[in-house]
Amino acid sequence: MTSTNTTPSIQTSEISASSETFVVESSIELPERLAGSLFVYADLFEAARRRLLHILFWVVLLLVVLIGFSSWQDSGDQGFGAFASRFGGKLFGLDGLVILLVVVPTLAYYAIQPMIFRRRLTRWCRDEQLDRPMAATYRFEPGGITAYTPGHCSAIACQRIIGLTEGDTHFFIRLKDIEDVLVLRRSALSDEQIARIKAWAASCQAGGAGEALDFHGLADQTGSQPLMMVRFEQTAADRAIALGWQMERPSMRRRRRRGFALTFLLTALIWPAILVVFWLLDADRVPVRYAFPLFLEMLASSVWQYVLGFWAIIVAIIVLHPWARGRHAHRLAEQLHKRMRVYEQEVRLYEDRLDIWQEGLLNRFEMISFERIERRSEHFLLLQRVGEPVIVPLRAFDDDKQAAFERVVARRIDEENHRLEAGV
Repeated sequence: MTSTNTTPSIQTSEISASSETFVVESSIELPERLAGSLFVYADLFEAARRRLLHILFWVVLLLVVLIGFSSWQDSGDQGFGAFASRFGGKLFGLDGLVILLVVVPTLAYYAIQPMIFRRRLTRWCRDEQLDRPMAATYRFEPGGITAYTPGHCSAIACQRIIGLTEGDTHFFIRLKDIEDVLVLRRSALSDEQIARIKAWAASCQAGGAGEALDFHGLADQTGSQPLMMVRFEQTAADRAIALGWQMERPSMRRRRRRGFALTFLLTALIWPAILVVFWLLDADRVPVRYAFPLFLEMLASSVWQYVLGFWAIIVAIIVLHPWARGRHAHRLAEQLHKRMRVYEQEVRLYEDRLDIWQEGLLNRFEMISFERIERRSEHFLLLQRVGEPVIVPLRAFDDDKQAAFERVVARRIDEENHRLEAGV
């Protein structure tokens, strides 16, 4: 599914005799994608912020205990009064300054963390080319909603729709057991359109689950039979593959390389910078003609050892980083997997499309929406031109079907790529 929005050009079409059926034409843009992601994963973002406060609490508690232990040793047998006096003096003196140096930056980071999350989401959308406007059409029916975007179509029955949530700037159509949400910009809707959407949502919740969703062209009208059908249930390992794919995107690798290169540079400069700062505190005592040779001598004799020590730590982090990314992907995948019910998925391969059926949900991907197919670990990854890949585990296939599936999909994607290159 794709998070969606409506723009000021939104309009309602009367295309059905049923007054409860209407169509919304819109375009998917970056602000609504961000709003949808922040809405869907709000609990994960808040959990990350709470973890930061928990870590800060235990660090501050440890520092306070260390100050208390030092004060108790210094007070000896002089009693509690002497201990309290020394403890207060240290807590509000230089030792307490260490606590402030930990607390103030951490709380400042906590305050700006929502902005950081939003910037990261924006950067991810731009990396995935999701910041470009995309035409979309949404058909609201008594039995559910059908969403059309170029090369992709989704039909969601009422049983997979939780309800409608009103935000300050957007309406969110919440989906059951789907890591996405449909987003409608409030300012782009007229009062009549808002009333119709609310009535649709109420009807969908009240009795729409019993209605049959008209897939409007999603049902095969040509009578063609699928070339292949396989079934599987998604596991946490499948989700981890998707998350790992995101972490290994070229843009992510470039950022990691730039980050590590910058870290090497900063750790090489930090010790010389400290020496220069200390000299500037009382530059008149040691003139430059004496300080500069001494500075060079310290660089040659001892500073480089500290720099190499920092670099050794960085190299160790680089070596362990792939393992850490994999562990993080599996932890996050397990967390996401526990959030929703697992449905059996049926994949139907046709010459011109790929259909993925679930209970109350159909996702249809035209072959033109795919860029290529890859086999990674125990999964097929069908990489879309825009958005995340479609993942099909190899366990869903018999041995002979694996090769046939890969061959047919690769051939059809190549044909569509040639058509695009030829401008057909």
